Amino acid sequence: MNNLDKEIIIRRLAIIKYLYNLGVQQSMQVDTVAGFSILSFHDCAEMFLLLVAENKGMKGENVFMDYWNKIPELTLKESMRILKERRVNIKHKGLFPSKNDVEISRITMADFLSQNTKIQFGLDFSSVSVSSLISYNEVKTYIDVAEEYFVKNDFYNCMVNAKIAFMELLSSYEDTKRGKYNVNSITDVGRKIGNEYQKLIGHDEKSGARWFRDVSETTNRIREVLKITALGIDYRKYAFFEYITPETNVYWSNGCCEYHSIPKDYYESKINLRASDCQFCIDFVIDSALKLQEFDYDISNLIK
Repeated sequence: MNNLDKEIIIRRLAIIKYLYNLGVQQSMQVDTVAGFSILSFHDCAEMFLLLVAENKGMKGENVFMDYWNKIPELTLKESMRILKERRVNIKHKGLFPSKNDVEISRITMADFLSQNTKIQFGLDFSSVSVSSLISYNEVKTYIDVAEEYFVKNDFYNCMVNAKIAFMELLSSYEDTKRGKYNVNSITDVGRKIGNEYQKLIGHDEKSGARWFRDVSETTNRIREVLKITALGIDYRKYAFFEYITPETNVYWSNGCCEYHSIPKDYYESKINLRASDCQFCIDFVIDSALKLQEFDYDISNLIK
């Protein structure tokens, strides 16, 4: 008989899946970085085993392999023993695994979580969404839709919704950082430069219009880079995310915002969509949301 509420179980599984996804991302890096994925996978396994024990009303075990003695229906005992040994080699002996060992460990963790989530909780681990950890409701909604399209192999609509989710994330975060009569967020880096210079010098490039345009575009781009970096979001990942997701603009109509992305045919003629890129975009938005949640605040409570 289960001792934990289903909602608690699902949220804990979401945290475990988030840690697992971090391990997968690490495992795809260069050999030295990839080796650290073993530590993430082992931590992920320990969190899962503790959840199983708590759900059964048992205490957690100090010795990793003792869980299999106390809970015999757990699978992949020997494979997980090998994972534990690889972790010991890294942490206590400074011996890093080969790329092949990392790949085997990644497959082992995927199988372990898939098999035992079904056995212990009657749930499909692949259906567990990390989006449940996101506190921004609109962002969570768009990510959930993106994941639904991803499962259907509709990569274009997956990318569109991931892009809108990120735009909603920045908007949601900035909306609580505005002064009472100030349309600008305190997270803004200066003010965006528009095309007002054209009123002074016109459109003739010979008169310097091109120079003013280049300076304006460069300055606005620098503002964007500084803002993303200042928010703690990985700019390298952001740049890739922006490049592979469809260009999307927001329009306001009757007080409601509407998002419009470039047509599917045009987008697919420019970008070779891959499942791994869709997963990257979903993970990027979730990682960014969790990063912003680490320190969020509403300045409206401070304004008289």
